[in-house]
Amino acid sequence: MRALTIDSFRSRAGTDSSGSDGSRSHRKRSLVVRLDNAGEVLLAGPAVRAVARQSHVTFLTAPDSAEAAALLPGVADVLTWQAPWAGDEPPALDAADVSLLVRRMAAGCFDDALILTARHQSPLPTAMVLRLAGIAPIAAMSSDSPGSLLDLWHNPDPDVAEPGRSLSLARAAGYDLAPGDVGRLAVRRPLPATDWLTGHGPYVVAHPGSAGAARWRAERWVSAVSVLVRHGHRVVLTGKAGERCRTVAAGARAAGAAPGTVVDLAGRIDLLQLAAVVDRAQAVLAGNPAVRHLASAVRTPVAQHSVAVADRT
Repeated sequence: MRALTIDSFRSRAGTDSSGSDGSRSHRKRSLVVRLDNAGEVLLAGPAVRAVARQSHVTFLTAPDSAEAAALLPGVADVLTWQAPWAGDEPPALDAADVSLLVRRMAAGCFDDALILTARHQSPLPTAMVLRLAGIAPIAAMSSDSPGSLLDLWHNPDPDVAEPGRSLSLARAAGYDLAPGDVGRLAVRRPLPATDWLTGHGPYVVAHPGSAGAARWRAERWVSAVSVLVRHGHRVVLTGKAGERCRTVAAGARAAGAAPGTVVDLAGRIDLLQLAAVVDRAQAVLAGNPAVRHLASAVRTPVAQHSVAVADRT
């Protein structure tokens, strides 16, 4: 059985009131749900900040996205659960597992819930679980008739970008951003020191890990890194531990990169450290959407390749 847990990342990131109004003891308890990958969770940031102005926010997400949720300003607690209706490899439906989630949601004593989804996703399975837990009101975006599962049925403009979609739901539910907050992506600060990882001096981040249309062959990454080095840049490689980053690092060295000009951090850092490394970079070259969203959240320029980068101005 998959455990539903309160994630330990909270203690590392620190509780953030995000400009909340009123004392915590008298605040609402709101549940925000995004059962998605880390990149999609980062896009929920503006909506979370809006809710956090009035509520203590608990964020429910997939286990692999817990670090991303903990990075969002305004998130006080992170719960994780692998839903059978979300993710690239969803598990089989397990009645006992769903029952555990229902009990945990009921124990949270939430005053309301917002279910954030992409255009192609349905919030209704999640809404059913929350309804069984006695949570009301429940707000979500849906193009399908929700029956009695939703109290607020919001159908935003299909042309609105993902962060704006989620923020529009928060606004429909009675929340809004603080004055002066224009709804950009953001992460908690301060971020940890990184010189001990990257070495001293400016650098460009290259993140070879990706999938689908955004994937480059290792040879193309070697070429890109080699060009950067020839133009005087240091390059920091990030990503999951694996053959691709090792191949890129070895290829760049074989192409004449001097020692220390290519730093391989693949598999050595977590998302919080990655955010800090990206924050201090001159630019980021990445096909991975989560890394592009992270770069946008820390205002680091993204070098576009293969696929368009969503607007994060």
